[in-house]
Amino acid sequence: MNRYEEAFKGAKARRESALIPFAVAGDPGPEAFLEVIKAYVDGGADVLEIGYPFSDPVADGPVNQRAARRAIKAGLNHALFFSLVKEIRSFTDIPIGLLTYANTINHLGAEAFCKRAARAGIDSVLVADMPPEESGDIGVNMRKHGLGRVYIVSEFTPDGRMRYIAGHVDSFVYVVSRPGVTGADTALSDSVKATLKRLRSVTDKPAAVGFGISTPEHAREVTKAGAQGVIVGSALVSMIEDAADKGVSPARALKKRVKELKAATRRG
Repeated sequence: MNRYEEAFKGAKARRESALIPFAVAGDPGPEAFLEVIKAYVDGGADVLEIGYPFSDPVADGPVNQRAARRAIKAGLNHALFFSLVKEIRSFTDIPIGLLTYANTINHLGAEAFCKRAARAGIDSVLVADMPPEESGDIGVNMRKHGLGRVYIVSEFTPDGRMRYIAGHVDSFVYVVSRPGVTGADTALSDSVKATLKRLRSVTDKPAAVGFGISTPEHAREVTKAGAQGVIVGSALVSMIEDAADKGVSPARALKKRVKELKAATRRG
């Protein structure tokens, strides 16, 4: 049983959905980033999602774009990234998912990147700008080195396409809660429940919902709609940004917020 299977099985046994908080690697600096991840783990995260900072993150909204710029300015590169992942592995064994873009992997080379990612302790990779049929060498090397594949579906994905995408997934299916880019919303799309129902009709692989989830109430709604995982990104990254602007550590506030979000993933 791999780490994802354990995480989702454990959450199901506790009548919860898995909480998956997101942060950009190296934001706002290497040491502060590790404090952020420790706060997530101590707050009750079931899975971690880490973004590799990229100069042109087309799937990300302004909050995560600024986080990427901060991380790049702080010196994040391939060597530092893999070093940070190894450090995370020294204090937690929960799954680590990587959100990245194809150019980042191709810059190092698919073989070298996937090999180093697996050795560092990454469990899965979602390449935001690469659908399954275009995965090519990257997909081959992900499978070769035991990295789980994650792909995205939305309310606009036809059933047949959902089945095809799910067939290429090893870890979980990423369900975007609404069209557009990442960012915190005040209200969730009414389509989430219907999208999850359609996905369940074509696959039994875990579904995690992201994009726009920012409050415990959102986490509660998504869990009630049937999601096995709840991904919270921009709302937490905004807290990191605010703390960085003030020159203080966000760890205590993040731990508290993650605890609140985790409590909202409980069913019944």
